[in-house]
Amino acid sequence: MGGYTLNFRVLLQYSGLFLQGVVLTIKICVGSMIISFFLGMLLAVMRQSKSRVARFVSTVWVEVLRNTPFLIQLFFFYYGLPQLGIYVDALVVAIIALGINSSAPNCEVIRSGLMAVKTGYYEASAALGFSKFQTFTRVVLPISLRLAFKPLTSNFVNLVLTSSVCYGITLMEIMGVAKTVSARSNRPFEIYLILLVVYCIFTYLVSFVAKAIDRKIQIKL
Repeated sequence: MGGYTLNFRVLLQYSGLFLQGVVLTIKICVGSMIISFFLGMLLAVMRQSKSRVARFVSTVWVEVLRNTPFLIQLFFFYYGLPQLGIYVDALVVAIIALGINSSAPNCEVIRSGLMAVKTGYYEASAALGFSKFQTFTRVVLPISLRLAFKPLTSNFVNLVLTSSVCYGITLMEIMGVAKTVSARSNRPFEIYLILLVVYCIFTYLVSFVAKAIDRKIQIKL
């Protein structure tokens, strides 16, 4: 270690700050996951729509989000919107911006699920007298979401990791806390080692819960 001595005890005085950062990170991740899922599902339906306008809007939305850095998108919402007279709390901005950003990959995953549903399901639904809307909401969409669940899990894990960028708008989530404590304590090695462990725990928990859910809803076509 080149004479460097590890000392984690000095960080105990900041345990409350770290806990607040963890709670804030969880709020950001959960809120943005909900937004990204439902928005991604809406975009996927639009991309499969017969309406040219709906397909155009959803395609542009996805391409813009996929081809621009999340940090720029975050700064656009946080620093750009106030210029238009729209003032939003930093936490709300982080949740919305991350949710919107993650809606693009979620859209592609759910769209793939929609395309994977076999025509036999449509034919069976029609034979049972279901309308097109009933067929989509009661048969096609549930099946496609089950098919898309595993890749959606990867997107959610990536969302958790991407949330670390949110410290850039002065949020004291876990990354923001780490930078602050690092400057105060001058113990960056220990702090960022803890941060590595924390994010590993976050992503492991997401994967663990997702696998448990997947076992309940898995389907074979």
